[in-house]
Amino acid sequence: MKKRKPQGLHSFTAKNGTVYYTCLHPETSKRHSLGKDFVLACKVLHSLQAQYRTDREQKILNRINGGGKTFAVFVDTKYLPMIEATDMRLNTRKEKLYYAKLLVKQFGHKPMTEVSTRVISDFLDGYVSQGKERTAQGIRTSLIDIFSLAIDKGWMPATHNPAKITRSPNVKTKRSRLTLEQFKLIYAQCTEEWERRMMELAILTSHAGSTDLSAMQKPKDGFLWIRRTKTDEGVKIPLDLTLDALGWNLGDTVKKCTSTKVLSPYLLHHVENHGAAKRGCKMEKNRLTHAFAALVKKSGIDWGDKSPATLYEVRSLSERLYADQGIDTKTLLAHKSAKSTAKYHDTRGDDWHTLNLKNDAGDTKGLQKPYNGKARD
Repeated sequence: MKKRKPQGLHSFTAKNGTVYYTCLHPETSKRHSLGKDFVLACKVLHSLQAQYRTDREQKILNRINGGGKTFAVFVDTKYLPMIEATDMRLNTRKEKLYYAKLLVKQFGHKPMTEVSTRVISDFLDGYVSQGKERTAQGIRTSLIDIFSLAIDKGWMPATHNPAKITRSPNVKTKRSRLTLEQFKLIYAQCTEEWERRMMELAILTSHAGSTDLSAMQKPKDGFLWIRRTKTDEGVKIPLDLTLDALGWNLGDTVKKCTSTKVLSPYLLHHVENHGAAKRGCKMEKNRLTHAFAALVKKSGIDWGDKSPATLYEVRSLSERLYADQGIDTKTLLAHKSAKSTAKYHDTRGDDWHTLNLKNDAGDTKGLQKPYNGKARD
């Protein structure tokens, strides 16, 4: 007699002819094995289904309870209008909208009070298991913001933010730091003058982000005026600035940028028409990023188990070189706090520090003598 399978129970036949049963978790949609015992598999499935309401049952309960306070409704009526009304950078707004759309797709049908810590934790674990820790971190941050607003609007019990008590995903940067020797090797691969100017400006100004490099304009009053796109912080860098480790001077590089005989306000500009970009237009940020990536690949550097350094890593190298030179790198990098600058000074284990047994004067005079076990005065 053929067994009648309950709804939600799936089966497959192994090569040896044995029939195994599986089911999908009602919330996470993960497939779970229930073994080969049909009766036991049915019992487990019924127990699991009893713990979770179906979408149809949930909609009826929401209507009876005066519901409508679902995650999707809150995001559409409260959270998205808040984002639109808040003054923020375009990229930040895009990021928030992206995560909001992703979360509505996952939790939209649920009442706000049923998006529990366990449900959120399982959702985050799915991304972490795929090696997408940074995405999981962004999702968690967005959920904390959404539930904080829900508490403020009275949609959630006071002080109950289910996302806030989840563990923050541990994001480890896999990108390699750049050394001076590696920078020189990459620079040697340049065949175009604008590629050389790109790398020179990146390391001389410490502003190696492709957006900031693309936007750099001609100096005035003896300074290069740079406003960071990311933080909107500005810095004036004197053209007299010289990077001793390379013997390069900012003024010299700027002079080379402006000697192309092309009228343009931008330091990195097209000297001839290039696709939609006209002569004199600024270099597109994507072109700068791709050009550096091509130079890195051409250099043949072995990065080990880490990802190759990007153009932005030149910023960290520049900070470390200028710090050794005694330059105020916090101001140079346009940082609000020294803590931010310290992150760029971190070599992520790619560098070794040498213990100096002598003081700056070149002798051991003034150094503390070893303790001989006797009491000191």
